[in-house]
Amino acid sequence: MPQSKKVSMAAPDRISALPDAVLQHVLTFLQAKEAAQSCVLARRWLHLWKSLPVLRVTGGQVQESREFMEHLLILRDRTPLDACILTFHRASYDDMRYVMLWIRYALLCQVRVLNVALSRAVFWQLSSAHLVSHNLTELKLDHVSVGDNFLDFSNCPSLEELRMTECFIHSDWISSPSLKSLSIVDCYLSEETRIGISAPGLISLQIISFVGAIPLLEDMPGLVTAAVTFGDGCGDSSVRLEEREMVCDDTSCECCHGNNYCGDACCECCYGLSDASNAGCVLLNGLSAATNLNLVAESEVFIIRKDLRQCPTFSNLKTLFLNGWCVAADQHALICILQHSPVLENFTLQLSETPEGSYAMKTTYNLLEQQFASENFKKVLVICPYVDQRVHNILKSLSTYGIPPQKIYIKTDKEII
Repeated sequence: MPQSKKVSMAAPDRISALPDAVLQHVLTFLQAKEAAQSCVLARRWLHLWKSLPVLRVTGGQVQESREFMEHLLILRDRTPLDACILTFHRASYDDMRYVMLWIRYALLCQVRVLNVALSRAVFWQLSSAHLVSHNLTELKLDHVSVGDNFLDFSNCPSLEELRMTECFIHSDWISSPSLKSLSIVDCYLSEETRIGISAPGLISLQIISFVGAIPLLEDMPGLVTAAVTFGDGCGDSSVRLEEREMVCDDTSCECCHGNNYCGDACCECCYGLSDASNAGCVLLNGLSAATNLNLVAESEVFIIRKDLRQCPTFSNLKTLFLNGWCVAADQHALICILQHSPVLENFTLQLSETPEGSYAMKTTYNLLEQQFASENFKKVLVICPYVDQRVHNILKSLSTYGIPPQKIYIKTDKEII
């Protein structure tokens, strides 16, 4: 009896049996070039890559992607894009026209999320033309240079989130009526002119460790969370003014011509820039609606002391974090802010090991006769390396203005007191 023949049966192709939408979702995690190469797998895959909702071109040089992108722009259909990610480790000046071409293509495809990150070796200038898109909701820029009208988003009515990291910003204004979240981290701003931020719908604001003049903030009535950090590069500091040798025409001015920068908020020469700002404030008026506020600065940054002369009321503020700038010369800046925060619940003050105040000068602030609204306070936390005379002075001031000792906690390197 003949032996039965073994019939080898191929395993079913279960991946190809999946719906197109599922396969395309898997392909969106690949580079655009890798996704296009899937067309050789089977007839089913031949055209899937042409309508992917994500265009991802990252790594390498712009020149390496030019030929592929030329073909992609011809062969891909105009399916709307959920996201376009363009990231290159190397780029030349001539490459920027191609990058802008790909950005315009993404905008034509109604892209919602656009992420552009270029070489960290050189800052490349993006086009100065207005962005025009009714679909763009999120824009992320990393290590690019933007100027003129690029940051005027009046023609992007759906834009809600803007993130800029290590960018050169040469524009006079960041303007968007629809923006809800703005993040400016490690960016370079002008020291000669003050950039304005007009975003009345903003909910979240982050400005961290920039170089240049502090931005002028217009009213943000819906602001909930704000984190602002001024480092050594802040142009509105006594140290930076000395380095730049900014002087006025009055030869009798000791601050400008006597190398005696006082940093006093009453001294116009030490401001560095004239400010025709709302309510006389550059910064604090725009932050006054925040519910949660982190405000960290070097003691040499005098623009905050200037704003405190006409301190606004932080009528929604419930959580506040400050560092030692507010007690560098005395406790008046601290008292002023707390007096103008009627619903504050939690306050944290972090002190450095080295006392601040080499440039800090006493200033006349908008102090009130009243004590703090202590009934709202839940907790005051003072973080310090150790308990010294600074801490005792702060505790005395807090107690004098109505905060009960049982609500004050001290956290040192070793313990919580």
